[in-house]
Amino acid sequence: MQAVMAVLLFGAMQPAQAQEAPEKNPFADPDMQPSYRAQCHEVRELTKDRETGATRVDFSVTGPLALVHFDGTLAYLGLCGSGTDPKVLCVTYQTNDMKVGDVVTVAGGYGRPNADFIVLDPCLAQRPEEPTE
Repeated sequence: MQAVMAVLLFGAMQPAQAQEAPEKNPFADPDMQPSYRAQCHEVRELTKDRETGATRVDFSVTGPLALVHFDGTLAYLGLCGSGTDPKVLCVTYQTNDMKVGDVVTVAGGYGRPNADFIVLDPCLAQRPEEPTE
């Protein structure tokens, strides 16, 4: 009986331990929300072993905008890139009145042309206080 109680008690403790230290994973299947949104200072470390593959994977990051450009068809939102952080470019369809300096969360199809540049295309951008779409 004590052995059964010990197994039940130990089994009940396992999920609590797993919830204490969730993995920082800013990647998700296409069009799904990742469990974690990276901050600019974390991007290099969280993406260091991630290759751009044949299958789309989405990536999410939150930070201040350093670039907002609309060419009449596409909008380009740039963030991160200070110090040793890779630059992140979100390719989307509208700026939603976002301005340089606004803190935004971007998420989209992860591409990595080089170690210092990430392209999210297609990408969605929103202010962190806005409800998740």
